[in-house]
Amino acid sequence: MARDAPTSPMAETFSRYFEMVLCDTAQTLWLAQRLRYDIYCREYGFEREEDCPGGLEQDEYDAQAHHCLIRHRDSGAVAGCLRLVYSDPGAALTQLPIERHGAAALEGSSIQPSCFPRSEICEISRIAVSRNFRRRARETASPIGDLEAATQDAADARSFPLLAAALFMAARVMVLSVNKPHVFAVMEPRLARMLERSGLCFRRLGPLVDYHGQRAGYYLHYTLPEHQASLAAPRDDLRDFFQAVEMQLAPQLAARPLPGSPPNPV
Repeated sequence: MARDAPTSPMAETFSRYFEMVLCDTAQTLWLAQRLRYDIYCREYGFEREEDCPGGLEQDEYDAQAHHCLIRHRDSGAVAGCLRLVYSDPGAALTQLPIERHGAAALEGSSIQPSCFPRSEICEISRIAVSRNFRRRARETASPIGDLEAATQDAADARSFPLLAAALFMAARVMVLSVNKPHVFAVMEPRLARMLERSGLCFRRLGPLVDYHGQRAGYYLHYTLPEHQASLAAPRDDLRDFFQAVEMQLAPQLAARPLPGSPPNPV
């Protein structure tokens, strides 16, 4: 279906300067893993450089995930990345990363990945924005930008870190396209507050854990009705921003669906 061009300033800025790229080749996946190495290993020390041969931050879940990049149009530089991990019954790894590496963040919660069919769960992870695109004051405090400004009350989304917001808009597209409505993530509470302002109301599952800083486990049920409600008025700027990301990413996902995941068009 034809869609009008996005009109909000946030959407126009993103569309003019950046593009979403699905990592559907070895080269584009290499670019994502290289960016993760630069941020998680060299900049923040979350992972040891000696555990990342070839200057790539990678793990076993990369083989069963959708990855996407944000690329700067003029320079071609990679500006951000994320991945959506799945855990189908026939997958090599049937547990999500949060189950294998972050079980403490699920402690005491009645909501667990094991509560749902394996074909319906996924996890958003490895979200990062290049330091070259986090140059404003305070934006180096987090791998995805200035989250403090984004958690303050504001009339619209203009205080959001642009590329961090774009990555989560991409995550919306990816979750809907693969029809996996039970979404898990491990993140900082302030990121969860930013996402709540954008209409993504993640539910905190367990206690704060020390994992590259204070993090908690979160859950989101996300289907087309929830998606439509999340972008309802008065969020016209967010709806336009989602549309700008969707127009770029959805056709790429349609051409390369995840194994065993029927498409669920937005």
